[in-house]
Parts: sequence; C-alpha cells; structure tokens
Amino acid sequence: MIFSYGFSSILLNGVPGKQFHCKRGVRQGDPLSPFLFVLAAKLVQYLVNDAYHQGHLHLPISQPTSDFPIIQYTDDTLLLMQADAAQIAHLKGMILPSPLD
Repeated sequence: MIFSYGFSSILLNGVPGKQFHCKRGVRQGDPLSPFLFVLAAKLVQYLVNDAYHQGHLHLPISQPTSDFPIIQYTDDTLLLMQADAAQIAHLKGMILPSPLD
C-alpha cells in the first residue's frame, strides 16, 4: 500500500495547498496508480544511470546509448546487470532504505 501514512498537499501553479492526511492506500485500478508507477520508474532509471556514470554499476553488454539497460513493460521492471555481488549490493542499497533510516 502506498500513501497510507503521512501528509500530502497538492501544488497548484507552484503553490502548495492545504495539507491533508493520507488515510487510504492506492488500490488496484485507481486512476492514480499508473502515474505513480511512471514516477517511481523514472526515479529508478535516474538512480541507476547515476550509479552507472559514477562507476558503481557496469554495463553487462555494450550499449549504443549512455543509459543503463532497464526494460519496463506494464508494471514489470527488469534490470540487466553483471552477476557481481558488489554491484547487486550497491543497487539494493540505492533502492531499499537501510533499517536505521
């Protein structure tokens, strides 16, 4: 469930509106779900590309573009990576928060 805790507000012309408490999660079939997936997918692509450009991740095969290969279809995401424990640990650290955060 997403947005079951915390507060949100809506930006209108760059000005945040009144804050409201999120009481329910986004359910399957909610019209907001695809938009939230696209936002999350873009963030994952940005984080992975940033780690690649900083040298933390390495391409599994040569690419004609400067982006790390991520395949996304409907609600699935597939990252093509080398089988390297250090790279997997770095990716996990980027995506999953540490228990102390």
